[in-house]
Amino acid sequence: MMERRERYRGPPRRRDYRGGPKKKKQFIKKFREVVILDLLIHGHPEEDKPSWAKTPIAQVLTFPDFVLYEVKVNKTSTIEVQEQKTYEEFINEEKLKEVLKKVDYNDLTNTSKALIQPILEKEVLNYEEEFINFFNNSTSITPRMHALKLLPGVGQKHMWEILEARERQKFGTFQDIADRTSISNPTKLIAQRIIKELQRDVKYYLFSKTQKYE
Repeated sequence: MMERRERYRGPPRRRDYRGGPKKKKQFIKKFREVVILDLLIHGHPEEDKPSWAKTPIAQVLTFPDFVLYEVKVNKTSTIEVQEQKTYEEFINEEKLKEVLKKVDYNDLTNTSKALIQPILEKEVLNYEEEFINFFNNSTSITPRMHALKLLPGVGQKHMWEILEARERQKFGTFQDIADRTSISNPTKLIAQRIIKELQRDVKYYLFSKTQKYE
């Protein structure tokens, strides 16, 4: 009887068989621009480990996909908050190591939260052409919702104002938008929208790839 049971037992199940799909391993492409939002040299305060066992980490934001990560830091490196270069350059200079995980806005430290909007506004300016394309070419997401109305503070009136202005002539710069519509600070609106997407407080994602990288 024992031999018969063994014969029909079948192949052993994998250990994670009942645990559902494995979490996707996170990584940053080497050519991505990375900016340091905060350094936790003594590890994350909420990590349940003794201080000597904690991993030094950096909270970083990548461009132009606008995704937040926690990355291992080389203890002996001279790395600074707001330092910015490609991930490959950080690796080659032995300042950053591998990615620990992708995080959301609510996982950020107070320092990271304080820095993220001014940093985003600066970076949005660096990618001005791509965002101008959004103002010039965005369309309706649903019959009742235009993509423009997903920007904070842009309602029906502002939407029609932008649509009518771009119909007459495409926008060329952020200043052009400010001059020809009542949107006085487009970079601030885009930065605020990216933060909302990083907070995961949205149904649709316009700029951040944080959901795509799940």
